[in-house]
Amino acid sequence: MLAGHGFPLDLSTVVLCGVPNMLGNLIAGKAFKFGEAKTWAETATITTAEQTVAAPGVLVGDIVIVTKPTHQAGLGYVATARVALVDQLTIKFTNPTAAGITPTAEEAWSAVLFRPELPLLTDATA
Repeated sequence: MLAGHGFPLDLSTVVLCGVPNMLGNLIAGKAFKFGEAKTWAETATITTAEQTVAAPGVLVGDIVIVTKPTHQAGLGYVATARVALVDQLTIKFTNPTAAGITPTAEEAWSAVLFRPELPLLTDATA
């Protein structure tokens, strides 16, 4: 486990960085893969739908940017995943087509996680 950050990943798969934010606070960051064993549900026609996927080590409040490894005609997704529960990412898919689309199963998605070292401010002007 990476000391002080609660990341249960093997260090051989982690890229760490310390990025100062506008206030000079450090933000811990790491790159990781997820979704290798995920079978996604169909996203219905002309809609958006959220789906969850296991991502051990993510915490509520983390900022996560994700990317799908392959193109899939008609399927869109929001590149910033939401962490509503510990160890779980929520990804929003969009389908503007006239038929349902099921995201490709068992793909290794890539992600970059940023974890503020201090609590996030409630006022962006401070």
